[in-house]
Amino acid sequence: MSYQTSRFLKILLICIIAEAMNFLTTFIFYQILKIPLFFDTIFTVAVVFYLGLIPALCVSIGYNVINSLLWIYKTGYIDPFILIYGICGILIVFSTWIIARNKEEFKITVPITLLYLVLIALASSMCSIISGGIIDFFHYKYFEITDMMNPIKKFTEGFIHQHFSLLASCILAQIPVSFLDRLIATFSGYGIYKICEKFIERR
Repeated sequence: MSYQTSRFLKILLICIIAEAMNFLTTFIFYQILKIPLFFDTIFTVAVVFYLGLIPALCVSIGYNVINSLLWIYKTGYIDPFILIYGICGILIVFSTWIIARNKEEFKITVPITLLYLVLIALASSMCSIISGGIIDFFHYKYFEITDMMNPIKKFTEGFIHQHFSLLASCILAQIPVSFLDRLIATFSGYGIYKICEKFIERR
């Protein structure tokens, strides 16, 4: 087997595992434990650090495609916004990669590493807040959103009851949830990357 084939198969296997783990963490923390966070990008972030931009984009896009198909299977109807939410994932991957691509700078000191990770969390949460809020706005206007589909639905409805506009409510509701979710995903993803770097043979 050639080096290129071996490397491709290794990347493919890691991406498949990351995809499966994204679904598993979402199922455990959101479906079972009922924690109102997303938990769907922890392993995508790990792939950004470990393999780079393109594999992470494949994991991110793949998650939304599979999630859309699972939704159709469970409910019997198509909600195109589930796929559109993939924009959030793509922006998260890009914003993480832009800052994380020079990983050597992360290793200068522990405080520098922490600052970089916080910066990634801030940048990716900003992307998620704006894009997710706008998508939620149109989603609310044209579809019935169930609690199972949107973990921040109650936050959004809380702002609406305080007489904020729908668009403002959708964006404001994203702020605490998205920032905490991005903070957890960024630090957890980096930790998983460090474990992979230590225990998975790199060629």
